[in-house]
Order: sequence, then C-alpha cells, then structure tokens
Amino acid sequence: MDLKQLRYFSAVVEQGSISAAARALFMSQPPLSTQVRQLEKELGVRLFDREGHTLSLTPAGKRLYDRARDLLDTARSVESEMRSMGQGGGAILRLGAVSSVCSSDLPGWIDAFWRERPEVRVELYEQNTYQLLEKLRARQLDLAVIRTPFSADGLECRLVRREKVLAVGEGHFFSAIPPDEQKLPLKALAEMPLIVYRRWMPPLSDRMRKEGLSPVFRCVCDDARTAASLARTGAGVGVLPGSAAALAMGADMRQMEIESGSFGSSIVAALGRDGGHPAGSWEAAKAFLRALPAPDGDGPA
Repeated sequence: MDLKQLRYFSAVVEQGSISAAARALFMSQPPLSTQVRQLEKELGVRLFDREGHTLSLTPAGKRLYDRARDLLDTARSVESEMRSMGQGGGAILRLGAVSSVCSSDLPGWIDAFWRERPEVRVELYEQNTYQLLEKLRARQLDLAVIRTPFSADGLECRLVRREKVLAVGEGHFFSAIPPDEQKLPLKALAEMPLIVYRRWMPPLSDRMRKEGLSPVFRCVCDDARTAASLARTGAGVGVLPGSAAALAMGADMRQMEIESGSFGSSIVAALGRDGGHPAGSWEAAKAFLRALPAPDGDGPA
C-alpha cells in the first residue's frame, strides 16, 4: 500500500464512483479499477459494496478512508513545508478548527493574525474535536480551536469563550413557552424532537435522566452545521452552541438558552506543550493566540 493507492481510493470515495473519480484524476477507468482491486487484495478486506455502478463503503472501507485522510493530510503538510523551506518561504501555520467556529468567528481571527504575521501561510483543517486532537497529538497540526469537553493531557490550552447552549427551531415547537421567557426548562426540551451533535448526546442524556426525563432524539449528527440546517427545515429542534445558532435562524425560528448549569460548551485553543514543531510554526501559533479575543475565564470548562 502506498500514498498513490490511498489517493486513488479516496478519490473514488469522494466522487462516489469509479467513473467520476477517473475523470477527477484525469485517467481512464480500467487502471483505476485495477488499483482499487489491488488495494483490497493487499489488505485482505472488501472496501466497497458494489451494486451495479453504485459503490458504498464497507466498515473496513470507512476505517481506511478515515486513516487515509490523515495520512494524505500529513503528506501534503510535509510536502508544503519542504517546498517552502526550499524556496526560502515564510512559516506555515497548520491550524485546525471545528465547523461551528469556521463558519462564525474564525475568519475574523485569521484576519487579525495576518495583521501581525502577513507572511505566514495558513493551512486550515476543518474536522470535529476528536479528529483535531488526534492530529494535534500526532504533530500534524500546530494549533487547534476545539470544544470542550476533552482530555487536555500534554496540551497547552487557552479558553477563548464560554458559550451558551441553545435550542433552535420553528416557533410552533415553543408554542407552550411564553414569548418573554428567556430560558428553556429541560422538561420542555425533553418533549421536543431533538437534533443534536453526537458528542453532546451522552451528557445531555445523562443530565436529563438525573431529572427523570426521557429525551426524544430525532437525529444525531457529526457537524453543528448539519444540525442547524435540519433545524431550519422544521425537522426538529437543534441543540447548538451560540456560535452556530445563527446558521439555523430564519423568519419563523426561535432560539432559547437551555436551562442547565451542568451542560455547556467552551471554545478552547490548544497546542502541544513540547517541541517538534516545524521551523517558525511555534512562533506563528503563539502569534495566533495573541490574535484571539481576550479569554473570559482561566481554562477549559
């Protein structure tokens, strides 16, 4: 197995078919099909279920795709770093961020960073907190803007902002709540069809069970943007951090803060404590921290 095979495999996954991947890769279909079959033979697993021209990933294929993305990201990062050094270029900041931050605050933070360090190239990776932590600990990132809760072992963390967790949905879901009410009781939330980010399902379930409540989860997803989009369609009530709630708002939408002192979210900037960073990237990461707004607390919540 080599990087070329992983690139071919990833292209097939992302394009949805051999023919579309071949066009994207500027090659013919037969050699691409051969490469995929050869990869399956080498690994001893079936990567795709095939129904006519339709391909779907097997569990082994899904696992390989997740790993392949990390390996290809690392290869691209190393290639960019070496090319920059060979050309006498400036530093590179390998920055990771969760989707809700990318779609809200991050552009302004990067702009503030570039005012101090305009020569630094930013390579941005948008994934969930756990994926970004894995990249950070594998030294594939210099800094990651992520959400609590997570284990901070071996990391230097700075709290950027504590956020309210909001319930967002069409007005009829909140018809029993007075218009001037600012906070939504957990009991009322438990009676709504909920659309939640997967990481928040266990703590929300635990908090409700302590109150003797049984929540109704209509959809559990991996991205705050997906939860926001589904809430906007009227499918249910999205449970969203404050920074992502605006993505769900519309003419007939209402948002309320969830009334629970033990269920919340914080945005945190994290980087490795020790060395091993490419030349110039440690200083760039520190400069990015200086570009962030003043923290509203002393550490991860």
